[in-house]
Amino acid sequence: MQEKRREKRIPINVRLSVSDLYTGDSNTISDMSSPIEVTDISAKGIGFISEAVLPVGFVFIANIELDRELPQIITDVRIIRSSAIDDSHYQYGCEFVSVSPRVSKMLDDYEDQLKTGQT
Repeated sequence: MQEKRREKRIPINVRLSVSDLYTGDSNTISDMSSPIEVTDISAKGIGFISEAVLPVGFVFIANIELDRELPQIITDVRIIRSSAIDDSHYQYGCEFVSVSPRVSKMLDDYEDQLKTGQT
């Protein structure tokens, strides 16, 4: 996938489950139970891989645990692009709908931990 992020990507390996997707105009897709593998995170969003075809423009709630020592990031995430990897896997780019300074600080701290080998 072409690099489009304005912020530095931090590689991670986190698994999430998406059960509900929604849009601002009350469109909802429920009970998907689609597992996703988050591959990277930045202060602006996440990248992930899934077997499910998920619609661009839809939003889901992500609960991301970078490290057991750090608080979880719970935020709405909007799917902004997708591409097929193969016949059964798709790669997605998402943006955080609202980013707090706390999340940016947490990501900076996590990146510092990675650099010093503390995770």
